[in-house]
Amino acid sequence: MRVLELESVTKAYGQTTALRAIDLAIDAGYLVGLVGPNGAGKTTLIKSILNLVGIDGGVIRAFGLDHRRDERAVRERVGFVHESSYLFEDLTATQHERIARAAYREWDRGAFTRYLDRFALPAKKAVKSFSKGMKMRLSLAIALSHNAELILMDEPSSGLDPVVRHDLMTVIAEEIERRECTFLVSTHITSDLDRIADYVVVMLDGRIALHMSREQIDDRYAVCRGGLELLSNGTRELFLGVNRSEYAFTALTADRARVVSALGDAVVTERPTIEDLVVHLNREHTHESTLR
Repeated sequence: MRVLELESVTKAYGQTTALRAIDLAIDAGYLVGLVGPNGAGKTTLIKSILNLVGIDGGVIRAFGLDHRRDERAVRERVGFVHESSYLFEDLTATQHERIARAAYREWDRGAFTRYLDRFALPAKKAVKSFSKGMKMRLSLAIALSHNAELILMDEPSSGLDPVVRHDLMTVIAEEIERRECTFLVSTHITSDLDRIADYVVVMLDGRIALHMSREQIDDRYAVCRGGLELLSNGTRELFLGVNRSEYAFTALTADRARVVSALGDAVVTERPTIEDLVVHLNREHTHESTLR
């Protein structure tokens, strides 16, 4: 089932273009990691889906519904978790539950109570006494308790310690396995996504530079290391985002099999992390922009 579709979506803030003809389709039951450098357009993309910012052109559909015309129906089926908590500092988790219960027709009080227990969150303490990690877990509990089918998370692990981040990602993986909901997670801490992302979307300068499953990436892409002499004799075209040192280079390739065939044991290839993809694709994009 297709849960989200974007077709030729554009958005500009004055003279600055944030989204450039974005085409994106996401199916149900997966975790999609949305990554890229600051200013790439990730937050604008998520806010556009929620109609928190108006797009200038294109079409956004969630569950086949227009995100503007059918905004209320879309909001019922979408959850949102943001690094800047939208919680009320003077209210307790129980009081937030009452507000959410009135806002969502599909609110599940039993599920909310279970999530409070799962996340070790006090029901009767004011949110202002919560740590940042506790606030993030409460936001996620609210998003999950109205049976959201698509959950958008914008920098959910920013400022959290590694233990809390690991627990957060584990909960997300468990939810996908348990009820086949879909997560679109934007984060600059790419290591959080390495172990659980099903698909990776890399954004650069308002465009989607890559959208592939983790399996496709592992089949095609590799980080390559070798001596500088390997960059001669027409092999430079095999590499993306080349980083040179005095005697060697590190780069990304989108055709691992061709590199191995052409250079054999002279080059070392490794499975790329999501950070490798972002760093080298951004370096290649910057290089190409300089040449224009």
